[in-house]
This record gives sequence, structure tokens and C-alpha cells, in this order.
Amino acid sequence: MKKELSIIIVTYNSQTVIKDCLQSIQKFNDIGNELEIIIVDNSPKFEIEDFVKRLNLNLDIKMIHNPQNGGFGQGNNIGAKKAKGEIFFFLNPDTILIEPIFKFMLGEFENKRLGCAGFRLVDMNFNPNETFGIFPEYSFFNWILKKLLARFINFWPLYKFIFPWGADIVVRKEDFMKAGMFDEKIFLCNEEPDLIRRLSRKKVKIFNRRIVHLEGHTTVVPESRILDWQNSTKYYLQKYGFSYQKYLLNFSRKIRLKKIFKKMMFKSTEAEEKIEEILKRNAKK
Repeated sequence: MKKELSIIIVTYNSQTVIKDCLQSIQKFNDIGNELEIIIVDNSPKFEIEDFVKRLNLNLDIKMIHNPQNGGFGQGNNIGAKKAKGEIFFFLNPDTILIEPIFKFMLGEFENKRLGCAGFRLVDMNFNPNETFGIFPEYSFFNWILKKLLARFINFWPLYKFIFPWGADIVVRKEDFMKAGMFDEKIFLCNEEPDLIRRLSRKKVKIFNRRIVHLEGHTTVVPESRILDWQNSTKYYLQKYGFSYQKYLLNFSRKIRLKKIFKKMMFKSTEAEEKIEEILKRNAKK
């Protein structure tokens, strides 16, 4: 049977969260057999295969073991090569659907100008979570733009500044393949803006439907993730001819402004201070 939609999920020791993700997909599957799920497991041991089989889900699920773990982009590329759907939905295992979205999604992609899309992400209490990012070249305006875009997220002059988080990014198979898929030189962070820059259709949209994202982008960020983000940002900027040094200067200014604002509001600046320290230390290497 023809598949309209392929959900591609990259996992890494994700048994604790993927159960709720897959069960929610089954619960809110409104396109039946037109849906397939590709799970690419980047873990050293392929333990998730038996785990998923024991769930006895009424879903078309294919599982692939990728023990070398080349990162988010590489894992999704492996899944994309096996996927049959006309639309790809790259979804994190720590997401939970709370309403039917597949038929709506396919209908939205009948708009020929739409290049990629995402959904409004919320936490377990349905409070707004981080839904989109700002292209690195506009990073100095990141704070201001996010406040503005949170209210006018799909206002046409503004969508060119944003990208949906990789937790829930939707794109046509044809466009994704023509763009060369995800850049596998990026291990983690900035895969989304890099891909969107290479898509022939540039329009980005955040659908006004919600998905729970358990992790989100909290203030508690591991140092390893900060370093991955820094390295991928440097690679991205240099790839497209932007100045990394100018970016660092603007980023430092933004951090200082946020610290001033937080002090005025009597809020902790620990997160900003940690990021600033890590970036300075790594910049010397």
C-alpha cells in the first residue's frame, strides 16, 4: 500500500520515553495504513527492537540498528533512505501526541510553497515549550525575535528567520532528497537551519497544533551539548560565509544583556554564566 507519511525516529537508549511516543501515535493515527514508522537506533546494543515488539502496537514499524552513532542527522538520513512516504516527519522519541495531526499535516503540505513545518511544543502540563529556533546569522536578535514571533509566529515577513526544532520537523521527501538530506558533518544542533537553507521551497510554518516535548530546551544544559552546539554553529557559519568571530562577539553581548535584565528582575543568571564560561574556555583551544 502507498504510504503518505513516514515518521522517522532516531533513538539512543530511549526505551524510557519511546513507549509513550509510539502509543500516542497509535492512539491519534487518523490516516490508518498510509502511515509508516522508521526507528533508527543509534545505541551500541539493539535492545529497543524486542522492547518495541513487546508493545504489540497496530502500526507499520520498521527498525534499523545503527551502532556507529553518527549523530542526529546521520541517523535520520539512514531512516529516510528506507522510508516510502511522500512526507517525512522527523520526530524525537521524547515527544507525545495529544491530538490527531497527520491528516491535517498532509492537507497543509498541499500548499506548494510550504518547504518545512513544525508544531507548537508544550511540556507535560501543556505550558509552552521551546518550539523554534532563530537562524545563527540572526543570533544577536534571537531574544527579541523570539518574543515577537511567539505572538506572530506565522506572519509572512518573519518566517524566514526561524526553523522548527528537530524534535518535530516536517518536510517533503522529494525536497529533502534533492537538498542532499541532513549534513552528516553536523553531529548535533543546527541541522535544521542548515537543511532549510538548502531546500528549494523556503516557506516555514509552525502549525497551531500541540505536541508534548518532554526534554524541551531548559536552562539546565549539559556541557557536552553546549560544545556540540558551539562546534556546529561554527561549522554552519563558515559553510555559508558568515563570520564566526562576529557571531561570538554578538553572542557575548546578548548574554550580557540577558544577565542585566535577569538581575533587574531578581532572577538567577547561573545558566548564562555557565554558557559564557564554557564558550570562553573552548574558544582558546
